[in-house]
Amino acid sequence: MGNDTFLGMLAESPFSGLQEHMKIGNRASKELQKFIKAVSKNDWRAARASRKEIVSLENQADDIKNNIRNNLPKSLFMSVSRQDLLDLVFTMDGIPNAAKDISGVMIGRQMMIPEEIKQGFINCTNAAIKAANQASNAVKKVDQMQRTGFSASDASLLGDIVAELEHIEKENDELEIALRTEFFKVEKEYPPVDVMFLYDVINKIGSLADISQTVGHVLIRLVSK
Repeated sequence: MGNDTFLGMLAESPFSGLQEHMKIGNRASKELQKFIKAVSKNDWRAARASRKEIVSLENQADDIKNNIRNNLPKSLFMSVSRQDLLDLVFTMDGIPNAAKDISGVMIGRQMMIPEEIKQGFINCTNAAIKAANQASNAVKKVDQMQRTGFSASDASLLGDIVAELEHIEKENDELEIALRTEFFKVEKEYPPVDVMFLYDVINKIGSLADISQTVGHVLIRLVSK
């Protein structure tokens, strides 16, 4: 996207720039899903290709974030403050960053997912990615609301989207607890350093869902002002 086009988008609706960023973050999280699938099959060629795409998407997200930060008008003719919008984009930026961090740790160490927890690991990752997708839906809805006016029915629909996002994040928490419990049973069978890094990756996957939930909460706060 050219800078002139992006500036026009910001002038029309600051949320459009945020939506563009969120689309990139959502693509990065979906690519992470492909990455984890490849790692689970020990297909490191496919994993490296997905990792390369994730890094590219994270760089694109950084460019959009910087464009918003540097070009967002000082005064906005809307109830949302400039600082609130900047806080939101920096929160959203955590999604592609998390995808990059997770894939970086795993590919850097050629990390094998223990067979005993492989399905639980995949389920936990899928729930976190589902949360990121739901956060993307919430940002899209707010962009639509801003263009047409913030009606009570739209605000209610946004609340429903965020409520579903909270449900997904809770599901991820439960899956993460179950995954940790299963791994604890077998962790002594694996090298301690590998165990440490695997727990770190599990934490990062949980963070992806947490960040997505935070995006929803920030959006609710913005439209409630």
